[in-house]
Amino acid sequence: MSHALARTTLAALVLVSSATLAPAQPVTPKEPKRADKMDVQIRYRIRADRDERIRQYRVLEKHLAGLGFVDALKDDPIHELDILDPTAERFVGTIPGDKVEAILDDVRVQNILFAPTGFAYPDAPDKPVAIKLGLRSGLLGPVQQQLHRQVVAHLAQLGFVEALGYETRGYTLVRGYIQYKSLNLLVKDLRAEPSGWFTVNTNIDKLPVPLRERNPVRWAEVLPITEFPAPYSPPPVLPAQLRYSADLRALLLAPPGKDVPIRAEVVFENRIDDVEALRTLVSGRYVGSSLDGVIGNVASIRFARQALLEAFALEPGVAHLRLPREGAETVGLAQGGKGTAPADALAAANLDKLRALGYTGTGVKVILIASDFTGADKLVGTALPKRTKIVDLTTELTPELVPAKADFARLGTGTAAAKALAAVAPDAELVLVRIDPGCFFHLHTIIKLARGEIQYTDAMRARLNELALRSAIIDREKLVAIDAYKKAFADLSDAPEAVKLRLKTKADLEAVIKREQDLTQYLNRFNAYQKELSTALTGAQVFVNTLAWESGYPLDALSEFAQIIDLRANVLPPRVNKRPGDADAAPKPPLVWVQAASAGGAAVWGGPFLDANRDGLMEFIPPGAKLPADNWSPQLSFLGTRVATGAVAPELAKDAKLRIVVQWREPADPNFPETDIPVHALTVRLMKQLDPTGDKRASDEMVELARSGSSPNVVFRTRTYLVFEQMLEFTVPEAGRYALALEAPARPDPLIPALRRDVEVYPRIVIETVGTPLNDAKVVFRSYTTTSAGVGLPGDAKFALTVGVEAEGAQVGGGTGLTLRTKPDVYGPAALTFGNDTFTGPGTATAFAGGAAALLTQARAGAPNLFDSARIESGKKLVLPEAWLKIVPPADKLKP
Repeated sequence: MSHALARTTLAALVLVSSATLAPAQPVTPKEPKRADKMDVQIRYRIRADRDERIRQYRVLEKHLAGLGFVDALKDDPIHELDILDPTAERFVGTIPGDKVEAILDDVRVQNILFAPTGFAYPDAPDKPVAIKLGLRSGLLGPVQQQLHRQVVAHLAQLGFVEALGYETRGYTLVRGYIQYKSLNLLVKDLRAEPSGWFTVNTNIDKLPVPLRERNPVRWAEVLPITEFPAPYSPPPVLPAQLRYSADLRALLLAPPGKDVPIRAEVVFENRIDDVEALRTLVSGRYVGSSLDGVIGNVASIRFARQALLEAFALEPGVAHLRLPREGAETVGLAQGGKGTAPADALAAANLDKLRALGYTGTGVKVILIASDFTGADKLVGTALPKRTKIVDLTTELTPELVPAKADFARLGTGTAAAKALAAVAPDAELVLVRIDPGCFFHLHTIIKLARGEIQYTDAMRARLNELALRSAIIDREKLVAIDAYKKAFADLSDAPEAVKLRLKTKADLEAVIKREQDLTQYLNRFNAYQKELSTALTGAQVFVNTLAWESGYPLDALSEFAQIIDLRANVLPPRVNKRPGDADAAPKPPLVWVQAASAGGAAVWGGPFLDANRDGLMEFIPPGAKLPADNWSPQLSFLGTRVATGAVAPELAKDAKLRIVVQWREPADPNFPETDIPVHALTVRLMKQLDPTGDKRASDEMVELARSGSSPNVVFRTRTYLVFEQMLEFTVPEAGRYALALEAPARPDPLIPALRRDVEVYPRIVIETVGTPLNDAKVVFRSYTTTSAGVGLPGDAKFALTVGVEAEGAQVGGGTGLTLRTKPDVYGPAALTFGNDTFTGPGTATAFAGGAAALLTQARAGAPNLFDSARIESGKKLVLPEAWLKIVPPADKLKP
């Protein structure tokens, strides 16, 4: 890997043993075969008296002749005197390519420079030449690495640019590009270069150890490469845009323009406690904008135009702005796939035996949350229960109260989940709630509506205010139009001006009346929708959610919503009424939240930030671990494309759009608790392998194509810790092999050593292939994968009943900071078949488990964990134990 992040403190390096600096079984990259014949310059040294010099010179000549070396100056009479000249130290000639490094076997040879015979050098001195350098070896691991860094830094004075991603062979090899005019300096003592007419730029005794001890370069090879990738140049980010996420910056710079409404999430520094004040601020100061929802420190705001968003970014307390983070879909359609029939799945889980006792979900209201229910209305009374209702919360997000259009990538996913749930609990009162996957706050809204805690959602409050404003405007317009109409018709003459005025005022009045009629229709839609909201969800006992959030909110069960689930899943003590007329003191029933686990699989990586060699680049595997067959570096994780069959191809497809998000948590600085600057300001870097086959250039040569371009954003903070995120959006320009690296830039040493902070972080990296259904081709990690990165949000909550499927690479645990939490709680069927369609993914299993939760609720299984109450083994397949079934009374024998 490129070692631009030099560390100058040798003491820090000696803490790392030499065994940790290289993998146990290094992988040698592929590279083109050397030319059969090489031009070579040899620098030797023979410091001896005349007779001894002649003897050693003849021994050196014999050594070179035995290798097939042909002296280009053998007929030069001046060169013939080199045998006697104590200052002579050069041979120039040709040698077979496979014998060139054997020249160094003679101890008199100091270093060599060689190139393919006939190689066409650049026609200008400042143009680059590709080179590979072999350094002296035999040093302890940390010292060898320090020498490598010092050589690269010293070569930079000669116009050298280090290559990216290459295998250093234990820090004994340097690869890169140097200006042609400096090429021949490589056969000299590098320590004395660059130099002027009379002296060197830096005296050798002033150079750092180990560079100053000996000439570090043993051999330099000119590579037959004439095409050089342009160095990556990050696009400029204006200071005003540092508070915007990468996707929001891209949107603001692209069409359709500044006058189009835009919905964004505003992340505040602290929790939003006064929602009413924020609503007043948004509607009052930013005309036409509205507050759609709030969860924790994140507010979802619909801005009437871009300029208002840019102005809101300057409000006090705003940390940053971003586009809405969408929940990932966990239900997929397997074309021609084979799944389990619902009846067989019921039997395998022993749910058929519970159904035989009369438990079919009667009297239990279940809310199923998904992003699309296309076609569900036609299944009510057949595949879905007769009492099924469909509520579309996307309706409230626009001033027109019109549902959002269906997303092709999510088409019918909720309908498939509804079938799976109804197959288990056919008599449950099913409420299908469609949400915008970018509205995480809607999850909390659904709970509050179901438990009667609110009558109007935040978005409906905004629509109500807009309705009142429109009504007032129309009333004023109507009064003005009527007054003008009366004045115009007071003159009934045939004068052209009078006739024209009467026609105009009549048209104006009719237009106002039409707007009034439209407003009346809008009011009817508003009232009908509000009535549906206030009645359809009330009294729900079981909540089933098929969407999982991988980023945007703190993981490891730290989010506000995870805490809401954990709080309301427990039975609370009765509330004491202190005043007459208070509401019923009986506690609300405990919340039963059945949640789909992450479907990311190998697209998610999580683990500690390891940097054994202290170069700022994270190692994806521990020191000494075995490397994959086609990867030479633990710091580069190659990506691949996972197809529907589960196979992973090494290439990424052209035009694939990726969104890469890394989240990590750091303790707050006790000396500066208000700072939002991370100790590890992680940067995501994406590189392309130039020649995977190694036919024309070494397979370990990389070119950087993208890099996250701004400082990390704080998504959550408390007095004791902060949660950061970094994002990179990238569209694959051409098919090929790509790798990801995670970098923590070097930090300046503090003035007082005691103020230096070293913290452990456990980043979680998510690769999202934007706009693709669950079972379509996805970009995933190929070289290094983990399965303990966590099940996503809100499945990481302790009392969320998280459901997964047993699949290769499936993520488990509560997160990188909660690896010991048993998640998923249970596993459901991997695929269910309904007619000709087979549905897969954790979402399908979650709906199936949600139906089981409805049956267990009817059977009065105890809270907070219905599955645990039914003695279902945690972390295993959802199967009701026979022993538990024996003690469950028939449904008609339950006491009221």
